[in-house]
Amino acid sequence: MADKTPTINLLPNSGTDSFLTQFFNWALTIGRLLIILTEMVALGTFIYRFSLDMQIVDLHDKIKAESFIVANFKDAEATFRDIQDRLATIKRYDALGTTTASTFTDIAKMGQGKVTFKDLAVTTQNVKIEVQAPSVAPLSQFINVLKNYPAISSVSIDKVENKTTSAAIVVDITAQLKPKGFIQPNAQTNGNSVNQSILNP
Repeated sequence: MADKTPTINLLPNSGTDSFLTQFFNWALTIGRLLIILTEMVALGTFIYRFSLDMQIVDLHDKIKAESFIVANFKDAEATFRDIQDRLATIKRYDALGTTTASTFTDIAKMGQGKVTFKDLAVTTQNVKIEVQAPSVAPLSQFINVLKNYPAISSVSIDKVENKTTSAAIVVDITAQLKPKGFIQPNAQTNGNSVNQSILNP
């Protein structure tokens, strides 16, 4: 027959449960529950921390892989951006060239039947004109039409010469063009000009 395991009961032994006995029973029960809950929270925190560490490792690996891809495409991106900038510049100055040629044609049409052009130079900022007329009246008509041209902001007479030998008046005119949004005030415009001379027939 197996020996009985001796037990020790520190609670007071009485026929009816006293308040102190009930309190100790309640405290022991709540204590066990608190210990179980604490262990469950600790275990859950450990598992969650383990999953976070795995996510961090995966993110580091992903960042390294994508950084490698970005580094390999760095030179190609610089080339692509440079091509984009050049295409944008070409597009702006292509529109500028069209505007300049249109201005040249319009001014030439203004003088038809009024004056004879000896020189006509159109740049991105101004128009230099040298015209010849037999009298003051057609010159005045041409200058008035020139002042009303939408692309011109101001017109100035630089030089007036009366040639008695040919019975003609030669006038040098400078017309300032209205600035375009993409043209810098100090930009070099020598390469973007239309310069043509119309000689006397």
